[in-house]
Amino acid sequence: MKNPVIQIVILGGGHVAVNAYKSFARRMSSELSNGTVNITVVCPETDHTFHGWTNETLTGILQAENQLSPLSEIMPLATHLKARAEIVDSARQIVTVKYESGLLQHLDYDHLLLAFGFFDSENIDGLADFGYQVKSRDAFYRTRIQIYNQVKVAGHSSEAKARQLLNFIVAGGGFTGVELAANLAEYVGFLKKSYPSLDHIKANITLVDNEQQLLPALHGSEKLRTYTEEVLKTQGVKVIPNSRIVRINPEGVYLDDHSFLQSTMVITATGQTRIRLKGTESMQRDISGRIFTNEYLQIIGHDNIWGGGDACHVNRTSTQDACPSNALWAIKHGTHAGKNLARALLGNRLKPFSNTSSEVASLGIGKGIGKFFGMQFTGMSAWLLRLLIFHYFMPSKKVMFRAFSDWTYLLFSGQRKGIQEIQQASHAPLNTIKTRSKPAEKIFTSIY
Repeated sequence: MKNPVIQIVILGGGHVAVNAYKSFARRMSSELSNGTVNITVVCPETDHTFHGWTNETLTGILQAENQLSPLSEIMPLATHLKARAEIVDSARQIVTVKYESGLLQHLDYDHLLLAFGFFDSENIDGLADFGYQVKSRDAFYRTRIQIYNQVKVAGHSSEAKARQLLNFIVAGGGFTGVELAANLAEYVGFLKKSYPSLDHIKANITLVDNEQQLLPALHGSEKLRTYTEEVLKTQGVKVIPNSRIVRINPEGVYLDDHSFLQSTMVITATGQTRIRLKGTESMQRDISGRIFTNEYLQIIGHDNIWGGGDACHVNRTSTQDACPSNALWAIKHGTHAGKNLARALLGNRLKPFSNTSSEVASLGIGKGIGKFFGMQFTGMSAWLLRLLIFHYFMPSKKVMFRAFSDWTYLLFSGQRKGIQEIQQASHAPLNTIKTRSKPAEKIFTSIY
């Protein structure tokens, strides 16, 4: 017999989950407080990772802890289970979750929110052994330490060895790859200042993309694309379009035209492998594995299952294409899903998702691109708008102020607060470089 308390289960602790909770709780705080509605959050992590700050944390501007917000703090009226979803039984309205100990638990639900996304794809030969990624938490920290170590070792090496070490390849011309290449170029330049022997050695950073143009999600935004290309050129980033990496080895990469590019560090931002929970096989998916929602953010065919973000194909109002997979769109999906879930419980009419959101990217300190309400911005104005927007959307105000403190430290000292913790986390001897990274764990850590 079903519990008379309305049970809502949220799978995930990312942008969709957090913002759905917040918008729902604003409308249903009394019901949550008096126990007539219960929210259970299933997530293998105890913190929400604010992925908008990925590059700033990767390059030492922000301390790692200032990218993380405790789920118990930002979702205080929810029950938190440190577990992973295993099976969704939509017929019986039950989710089976698994704890680290192996214990299984069955959760009844009246409404379910699919707020998970994807993990980094390993569809390139040699990627698991020789490549680096930034999506999952473990992969991100390995990449963060390796970049620092590589420049450090170059600073204590012969000129020939230093040139070899300061040779990076970034794969992927979407927002993640472009931001990564631009910020990496700036960061390596910053690190080089600590090593006089590197003054006359130019770092080589190459961006490989299988599309003809960078940033394909920028529909009708040639101004932003042109500015991005100019900034990358100024930073010394070489762009190779219409090319795909097919194999990575310790010395570099092979492209699909059989050419070889030398590199001692390859960072990929090219592919996404979607989570496929058992029991969701019958749900309609697009070619990339995203589950289709209707205009109200309900999973098609299931009026009590909701979704958004990386996990789902949500139509973009302006173009009818799928919304891009980025933080701002996930935030808007979560906010709207939470509102509609509250409307459903209150017996009110659901409203279609119609937000066109914004497009923003950092190309290094003081350089950015942004599209807001149809207006296009470049340079410092776009960078500042992004800075303000991301601080505004950080779910924990306490963590937001700490992040702002790191930016203030950079402004007044010219130094990066996160460098010290990268140094402490780095244990590689100066005469060695780690060339093999652990295979990316095919778990849900990238989505929570």
